[in-house]
Amino acid sequence: MTISHCTIPVEDGDLALTVARSTGKGAAVVIVPSAFGIAPDLEAQMDELATDACVVVAIDPFSRSQPGPLPYDDMPRVLARLGTLDRDRCARDLRHAIDWVLVGETGTPVVLLGICFGGPLVLLAAADGAADGVVTWHGTRIETHLARAAEMECPIRMHFGSADPFVRPEAVQAVRAAFAGRDDVRIVVHERATHGFSHPGAQTAYDASAERAAMASVRELVAGEVGSGDLG
Repeated sequence: MTISHCTIPVEDGDLALTVARSTGKGAAVVIVPSAFGIAPDLEAQMDELATDACVVVAIDPFSRSQPGPLPYDDMPRVLARLGTLDRDRCARDLRHAIDWVLVGETGTPVVLLGICFGGPLVLLAAADGAADGVVTWHGTRIETHLARAAEMECPIRMHFGSADPFVRPEAVQAVRAAFAGRDDVRIVVHERATHGFSHPGAQTAYDASAERAAMASVRELVAGEVGSGDLG
């Protein structure tokens, strides 16, 4: 694998980054992981994406207090640290990571990937003009962050599961309505997929077909219109 780890100084401590590099020449990818953190299965996905992307970086939003991944079957600890997450600080951490990437890869387009709670964070970063493309995997609470949808002008790909108890059909419908008429926004609902379908290590939630489609959306933007610098 091509994985390494580093920290960068931020306003209230150091932010831990996981970095994947390989043979890729396309857009950079910056990831906000789920509340489970950067588990080995996400590192493997990063390694795969690095065959297309010039660099793939994931932030650890919990690195200051509860660093590292948590087991997929330890929901009490996962929910506890998610409940104490400072989302505003996480949004700033995301911007720090983007800036760090752009220092090393000047002028490179940046694709943001938000998993679970990271979904709204990457979309809001897009509204701020910090992204050239956005992908979300089973993003939660996206329907409550749609006031700035018109400002999210980059290509967007969102993947949901039809059986996700945390993202109800009416939430997905609200997302569809907010982006209606946008040819550069694609919303995919995977039949029978539940929350966490993108996690190969989560045996009860993982859906291989949905995960492969979700990965393909990232690679599409990295190597396609975003990676080439042609944003239409």
